[in-house]
Amino acid sequence: MSYNKVEALREKNDAEKLILSNDYIAARTKLKKAQQLFPSLDHITPILTVCEIVSASTNIIPGYETDYYWILQLMPSSTFADITSQYQKLVSLLQPIKYKFPATELAIKLLQEAYSVLSDRKKRVAFDIKRGTSWVNYESYESNPEKESISEKVNGNYINLQESGSSSSDVISEGYKGQDTDINSGSHAQKQDFYSFDTYRTPECFEPRDIWAVHCNLTEPSIGGRYGQIGQRSEGEVEITWLKPIPVTEGERRWFDAGLPVACGSFCLDTERSGTVGLKGVFSYKCLWVSGISEDLYEIYPKKGEVWAVYDNFDLEEWSYNPDIIKGCSFKLVEIITDYSIYKGVECGQLVKVNGFKSIYERQTDEPNNFRIGPRDLYMLAHNVPAYRFTGGEIYGVNDGMLELDQLALRNQDDGPVVEERDPDLLVPTPNPDRPNPQSSVLGPNWAANDFTTGQVWAIYPGKDLMPRQYVLINNMISPSGFSATVLEPEGGFEIEAGWKARNLPIVCGMFRAKEVKVNLDINQFSHLVNCFKSTTDFVYKIYPSKGEIWAVYRNWKSGWNRAAYDNSKCWVVEILSDFSDGEKMTVARLVEVKGCLTFFQRMQAEDRFEMVRGFSRREMLCFSHRIPAFRVPGIGGHGIPESSWHLEPNALPPNNGK
Repeated sequence: MSYNKVEALREKNDAEKLILSNDYIAARTKLKKAQQLFPSLDHITPILTVCEIVSASTNIIPGYETDYYWILQLMPSSTFADITSQYQKLVSLLQPIKYKFPATELAIKLLQEAYSVLSDRKKRVAFDIKRGTSWVNYESYESNPEKESISEKVNGNYINLQESGSSSSDVISEGYKGQDTDINSGSHAQKQDFYSFDTYRTPECFEPRDIWAVHCNLTEPSIGGRYGQIGQRSEGEVEITWLKPIPVTEGERRWFDAGLPVACGSFCLDTERSGTVGLKGVFSYKCLWVSGISEDLYEIYPKKGEVWAVYDNFDLEEWSYNPDIIKGCSFKLVEIITDYSIYKGVECGQLVKVNGFKSIYERQTDEPNNFRIGPRDLYMLAHNVPAYRFTGGEIYGVNDGMLELDQLALRNQDDGPVVEERDPDLLVPTPNPDRPNPQSSVLGPNWAANDFTTGQVWAIYPGKDLMPRQYVLINNMISPSGFSATVLEPEGGFEIEAGWKARNLPIVCGMFRAKEVKVNLDINQFSHLVNCFKSTTDFVYKIYPSKGEIWAVYRNWKSGWNRAAYDNSKCWVVEILSDFSDGEKMTVARLVEVKGCLTFFQRMQAEDRFEMVRGFSRREMLCFSHRIPAFRVPGIGGHGIPESSWHLEPNALPPNNGK
């Protein structure tokens, strides 16, 4: 047996050398032999899995490159639940060796790429189309990437994707009615309807399972909400199930209870409110949406390039208590400049009407007219306005980038929004604090360049340490995916902190200062934006857990730990119940894993015999290991996930958490 182990170790060492030379297939053969010789060899299963994943990525089929089904070791017939389960299983398997075995980080990145495509309906359908075409034509496949266009299925319908790079608000030019302008005379006053928005509201456009928005100015009692899912279609009418919003904050809950319309956020089907609706004059546009944590949830957020009406002088708290105020409010029209971010919301540019036209607008280009709508203020977005973007030359006096807006979405703006009557028995429970990433049902380091601004403080995965325990200050962008940053170092005010720092143990709570150490970081090394207070006098950053955040705390923590004790430590996962205060204890509640769900956690129940809620003083802040990015989810009974559970970032979950 000992001889077998020695031989197995030799095969494993040979495999590592082959991996360093990018020969993953040969390395896999070596590892399989090592596993046969000594099945209980340390980490042999995850190491072999790394080789299988990376080997799969090297099998390139012309036309679509990497096969993401091979990466996740799944069949193309796999369901969304299969994909999510397999992704979580593989990431959890590889996480313990992330920085210990060559190519593990690459394998995890490949898993993340595969999951981001296969868990997104739109991306998956486009991938399946290219994949199927490539396999059929494998022998004679020839492609000119400069002219390639594909059909992509968006929410149930196929559309043609050209290389033009048009945004989600651009509308296909087949809807032109033609030019009704006397160019020679230069007259264009009040000439309208260059684009026919009704072209994409004909009965043939309504397909089962599509989500459609109703016109914002409808007051008929038969209309049940802002959005509805299409069922069966008969002549001139459709069966529809209305969507109901899932409020997050108390203010949003009051807004919903008051019957005020909701246009952004998470929605679910309201099975109690369905019926038959006539097609004529009811529906405005077909929505683009993404799935939430489950396929039963619909995430609708503003997208870059869209046009939205925004409530002027918006006040969520005041209006939710006094809903009659909203009836007299006015709107601003804005173009969405950035995609929605769970940390920063969206940036908007105000639109102004082009002289001589009734429904053609352009953006004010000067910076003071740009503004940001934060993630807690999304209810100020009243409704999406269908728009056609001109390229220049279509109409005399209309330039590239100007927008024609659907007049049905502008009509009666001064009358204020519609207030609907709500049945109190149909209200949904309030989940909260943080919002899920609308682009994906996992969190993950999935940042874009516009998420970063000079002067921000971020937590990073530093490389040697598995968890995001290092803070940096953003200096500037050095490449499309790289940033220069300055490392923040703890001040070590208390004696116990100074001792902890002297033993080179990480400190994540307290006072931090930017030192001389500068680093260049890839965008994928960033974990989360840090909530902190900056002193403008001495440039010290105060970082402590905030109410509503999820953190890991060391079990059986002692201030006198040495490095060996720290390296062997385990963690609990807790929810922060109160903000930090120097004179008071900060309270937390322990979370435990939802049975069978690796990244979903819930409050510990009383029968578990644990001190579920406890307080931490200022001197005990060293027991906090790191923050875990997370968001609260509504109950998903069909998947065994209780109400108000938390979905935690897999990469930031400490090993053996709470077990």
